[in-house]
Amino acid sequence: MGIVGGLVFIGALIAFILVPRQASKAAVAVAASLQEKQDSSGLVAVRDRAVAAMTAADSMLSIARATAPAPVAVIDTFPPQLVAQRESLSTVVGTLNRLIDRADNAPLPASYRALGTTPAMVGDQQVKTLLDSLSDIEKERDAFGAVGGVDPVYVALTSRATALGRQIQSIAEGKRASTRAQLAVLRPAPPAPTLQARVDTATYLAQRVEAQRSYSGAASALGQMRATDEKIDRESSRARELANVGAPPLAMLGAALVLALTLGFSAAFGMELRHPHVADAREAEQVTGARVLTVIRPGEVMIERSRRQADAEAPPLIDIMSEGYRRLYLHLAATEANVPIVTIAGDVAAIVGTVASNIAAAAAYEARSTLLVDVDPGTSIVASVLRVPANPGFAGIVAGVSDWPESIISTTIGRDRPLDVLPAGTRPYASPSPEAAERIRGDFARMERRYDLIVIAAPTGFVLQNGAAVLPSPDVVLCARVGYTRISDLKKSVDGFRAINLRVHGLVLWNDDLPQVDSREEAFGSTRKSEADASALVGA
Repeated sequence: MGIVGGLVFIGALIAFILVPRQASKAAVAVAASLQEKQDSSGLVAVRDRAVAAMTAADSMLSIARATAPAPVAVIDTFPPQLVAQRESLSTVVGTLNRLIDRADNAPLPASYRALGTTPAMVGDQQVKTLLDSLSDIEKERDAFGAVGGVDPVYVALTSRATALGRQIQSIAEGKRASTRAQLAVLRPAPPAPTLQARVDTATYLAQRVEAQRSYSGAASALGQMRATDEKIDRESSRARELANVGAPPLAMLGAALVLALTLGFSAAFGMELRHPHVADAREAEQVTGARVLTVIRPGEVMIERSRRQADAEAPPLIDIMSEGYRRLYLHLAATEANVPIVTIAGDVAAIVGTVASNIAAAAAYEARSTLLVDVDPGTSIVASVLRVPANPGFAGIVAGVSDWPESIISTTIGRDRPLDVLPAGTRPYASPSPEAAERIRGDFARMERRYDLIVIAAPTGFVLQNGAAVLPSPDVVLCARVGYTRISDLKKSVDGFRAINLRVHGLVLWNDDLPQVDSREEAFGSTRKSEADASALVGA
């Protein structure tokens, strides 16, 4: 959370500082590229003149139309008898028009019969003969139609009936033409044209068309000019908005802090959901199926211990009065669970070395002969915790350049409790060969007869790789840090131990800050100085 929050805080501050500067530069660039607005007064004057011209032309056209001569009504001077005859002839022409159109649209015997039976056609002998022939043909055709099927005779009769109907229609058209000629004679003559002055409107129409053209051109130019002005206004507003981008320093700090806390917490929460860490003893036991032997919590500072010279010079990470370490030692030393050799394993070297050293110190404080062995030359953590020389150590024994008596260092716990320590050494080594592993197991068997308790501090990787070949006892105590060790890694380590036939005796949960252990250079420098001081004292 701190890493993500810090990065976001720095990035937000940089962004809040750079964005206003970039916005100011962008505002200057936009302002420099703005065009000046064009003067539209000339186009407005042209448009107004065009509107006035169109109004004047419309007025003149209205006046000309108002003064145009009115149509003269036709006066009918015929006597009533001729007027009645004209109306009768008009009725006949209308009836013939309707029936002839019907025969054209539907050339059927019924249409021709209706045309031949009109009053204007009834008196014609030829029409009567054609109608009788048409009726006879229809009867013969109906007889063929009742029998069913398509017969050539039926088709010929149909064609004959159509020919007769066309003759009737032709006679009707002749009747209509003669009737129209009679009707034309009886129509009243049109009035004689009166001489009246007419107004010429072509000039006004031309003026109106020209004014309309001028108006359209001016309106189009004004529309383009307004669009350009709107674009300039939008660019000006954008330049003003860019120029106004910015915030007070305290607001930027507050916004960056809120953003950093939000994103940092979100990132930490997401990582915790994806890869959860050990939260408490109950969760560790539920996941691994092993008991939590003790939980190491921050210890109380005892002022009385700082009064003694031996306590003042003792390693700061050794706390023989801690209830957690004493509870762990008593569990290992109980009668029903006596464990002469135990391996303290874990992924954090400082925690493994501190827990192993304090268990050995608690055993030594109880007057039990104890040997503390460190098998990790990469960190030599036990030597750093107890402030003892690291060489030749366990690495020298594995390499065969030293033996156990000369590699074991004796230190004092409290005022007079001795503790034998086998540091890891600084010589790197690979996995022991089968002969070396057999020899080391034999050495551990001899040391087991000499010591009441042997505590081995080893990283998890060493135990998984070489535990079955080197470690003399299957009992392992696994260390985990609350809030830092992932549940998946803890379960994987426990499953790995059980896969190589090691017995997970229990778990130790570290619920405190990470132990502050001196680096290898600082530890070895202080060790050499103390050895030199001791040699000088002996010589004196």
